[in-house]
Amino acid sequence: MPSTIDITLLFRELLGRLSTSKVSLSPGGPYAGEDDSAFTTTLSGEFKVTGRGGLGCSGLLRTVVVDGSSRRLGSPGFRVFLAGVAVYGGVGGSPLMLYPTLSGLEGGVGFMGVKAPIDVLKSIEGDVSLSRFVRVRFTGGGYFDEDANEDDISDDVRMSLEAWAIGELARRLNRGYAVILDGPIYLGVREKANLAFSRITAVNGLEGVGVPVVGVVKRVENSRKLCSGGVIEELNVDVDPRHCNDPTVVQAVGRRFSGGVGDVVLIGPFRHVHGKAGGLTSFMFPERVFWYVHSGFGSRVFRVEALASTYNSFGGEVDCLVKWLALSIDGNGLPYVIDIADRFAKGITRSLYLLFYGMAKSANVAFTYDTEQEAASVMREVANLGGAAWA
Repeated sequence: MPSTIDITLLFRELLGRLSTSKVSLSPGGPYAGEDDSAFTTTLSGEFKVTGRGGLGCSGLLRTVVVDGSSRRLGSPGFRVFLAGVAVYGGVGGSPLMLYPTLSGLEGGVGFMGVKAPIDVLKSIEGDVSLSRFVRVRFTGGGYFDEDANEDDISDDVRMSLEAWAIGELARRLNRGYAVILDGPIYLGVREKANLAFSRITAVNGLEGVGVPVVGVVKRVENSRKLCSGGVIEELNVDVDPRHCNDPTVVQAVGRRFSGGVGDVVLIGPFRHVHGKAGGLTSFMFPERVFWYVHSGFGSRVFRVEALASTYNSFGGEVDCLVKWLALSIDGNGLPYVIDIADRFAKGITRSLYLLFYGMAKSANVAFTYDTEQEAASVMREVANLGGAAWA
């Protein structure tokens, strides 16, 4: 078996397998999103609200950012999920790692997922070359079959690839570095416990070589970690817990302490513990600490989180890193290094998407309306970038 695989040959072989699917698929069951009611949030003993004037620190570690991207294509008989991961080191403006690349695939890291009838999935699973790069099962073992939710599949493929990249960094980095994940430290979802465990294991690997890890969560509109009556009372904000999300609470605190437009306010740390303390659930969903950042740009807020074990071992370094992230906000209201890594990651999946879409159209694959609309959008992205899919 060659050590490097031509990605066009891989796509061609996969399309051949997918062409045998004659079943009309549905989106699948309900999405297994994080249930904040399964966790308890409290203000930590170190909790405080800090404005811009108190966010300075010295001794910032060298930062490395990990970001994954995913896109999907659908036909009546199958769905394909494409993922890519970028590692940005903030040195010289170039990424440290991009996977996969169109120049050739090495190793055996799955970057694709396929939802299809079980016979098609088993055919892919039984192919030596395809099974190295194309996933047909969740991390917990169940197939991506007709009943699987497509958002759950997308999460699993992307976050598994990110966990692989985190593991790679544990072999390359040492003390003096810090790793920033674009996204949560783990998803606290019972149905995704195996996925959470693989991510936590990778993070623990970095901890073991002296490298702290934090996650920056950009999409917090559906988060209700601060919406318990006790937290709202301690924060002394006028928010109804029945009609609450985290940005509402953070905005209320931020307005009270902010000096005006663009003034940053850091709120935390909070402690976040699974409601069933002890036993297997605490092992699978360990305690986290998190901060919220009120950016001062419109309604934009974001969360920075870490495992409690990371904070206990690297408290001062993590505090400094969180303050730096709060101060390094760009015009989008997010830390600029997150936006840079995001651009690299999206460039990977944009290129994969266009290659697979073009090959599938040449093979007379009929895509769904949503996919055709998405393809047109991706082509416009490339046109706006001057024709460079990787830009």
